[in-house]
Amino acid sequence: MTANRLQLFSLILISLTLPAFPKLLRAESVDIRSVYKVVDELRAQMAVDRQKVEEQRRIIDLQGREIADLKNLIGRDSTVTPYIPPQDKEKFREQVAQVFEEFRLSEKKETPEEKRLTTIYDDGFYLKGKDDTLRIGGWYQADALFYDRRNEGNNRFRNRAARLDIRGALENDFEYRLYAQFAGSAANLQEAWLMYKHFPWARIKFGQVLVPFSLESQYSARWLDFAERSIGVSNLQPAEDLGLMVFGNPFGGIVEYGGGVFNGRIRTLDDNNDNFDFGGRVVLAPFIKSGRDLWKDFYAGGSFLAGHSDETLASTGFTTSSGNRFLTYSSNTRHAGNRIRFGGELQWIYGPGDIKAEYVGGRFDNVERTGQIADVDVNSWYASATYILTGERKQRNKPLIPKRNFSIQDGGWGAWEAAVRFEQFFLNDSPFHLGLATGVDRVNAYTLGLNGWLNKHIRMIFDYTLNDFSNPLLIGSRSLGEEHLWIARAQYDF
Repeated sequence: MTANRLQLFSLILISLTLPAFPKLLRAESVDIRSVYKVVDELRAQMAVDRQKVEEQRRIIDLQGREIADLKNLIGRDSTVTPYIPPQDKEKFREQVAQVFEEFRLSEKKETPEEKRLTTIYDDGFYLKGKDDTLRIGGWYQADALFYDRRNEGNNRFRNRAARLDIRGALENDFEYRLYAQFAGSAANLQEAWLMYKHFPWARIKFGQVLVPFSLESQYSARWLDFAERSIGVSNLQPAEDLGLMVFGNPFGGIVEYGGGVFNGRIRTLDDNNDNFDFGGRVVLAPFIKSGRDLWKDFYAGGSFLAGHSDETLASTGFTTSSGNRFLTYSSNTRHAGNRIRFGGELQWIYGPGDIKAEYVGGRFDNVERTGQIADVDVNSWYASATYILTGERKQRNKPLIPKRNFSIQDGGWGAWEAAVRFEQFFLNDSPFHLGLATGVDRVNAYTLGLNGWLNKHIRMIFDYTLNDFSNPLLIGSRSLGEEHLWIARAQYDF
């Protein structure tokens, strides 16, 4: 545009000086006819140049409109970007500045000494200052459960989970989190910690934290492949506990680790003995820097947690994904001894596919009831595979973002993923022979799933699970060798 303006200015300057040419030429006794011929040629060239300038103006204006249309097409969920002709841009800027001024949090002009507050909504509601950030988010899950006719479980709707998540940064080097859980009619504090994060390879958390144990337990319940975790992880994971932990991703993400010291009791319970649980989890991603997509997202790791327990086990036990208990400890049964839990994990993500395999086990020494003592050895494993039918790339412990959001108007169907899992849970016979527990010593479970992501905030889950017991199990008043469960879930997060 600068070259066009310079050309136009030159033409105008020539046209203004042309009337003086005849006088100058007469003074030098030059043929006036030849001069007028030159002038006519110049005027003809000026007309051609004016047409070229107008054509360039038209092209620039058309390109401006096309750019605005492309912006609107890329961001359909955003406010439409209007095309502003060049001659109106200055006026438009003044109007926009006036609107923003009216919505400022303070009428005072910003100065370098003042801390200003900015509000943002992007996967949560943010308040952002110069050195501090506050984010408020949460999520909710609602289920519809259906059992086979032989099972005494009632078909029903339920509030599976609701979370309110408040987290933020303080003076850049510190972060905090307050994470509340609402399940059914109960509410409790799930996580509450302060973190020092100056060193990415060695961040420190203190408070009620998610214990670093097991692959599946580290996944948010929002991003699990299935509606419920595997039987082994659900029954053996330490979940959240009070303690101090260090974690990080040194060597460019090749190593991922977390370890610490914890009370050894779930969530908000005070410790009831002088011993702490200690342990952690280490995961290797040996090919993450290789640049080869095939093995880039391959992970292998293990977990270990050891401590001492002093708890009554009466009326507790192990449950399936349906909530039915397949092992129940007898009254007056107590565990006052050492406890170790351990596991190994593999995960391979390639494009839209994801394969996971995990082993989780535990040993509980000196489980006792009325003089009868036994060690309880528990073992479990699962293998699962998922594939995104709509072609999106699988993310590790993150939401699936569809290529096209579900929209009746635009014809988008979201993203859809098929999933399958097989698992086993088994333990030794001693607890049953000595009367410490009743139930079955083995469960095989088969799960088929379909996940639908309407957009990155809204998800639908449809699962079918068959739990096959090693012996007929008394559930309510019926003895069942297997149970069938269908779960339909709607979930949103903000």
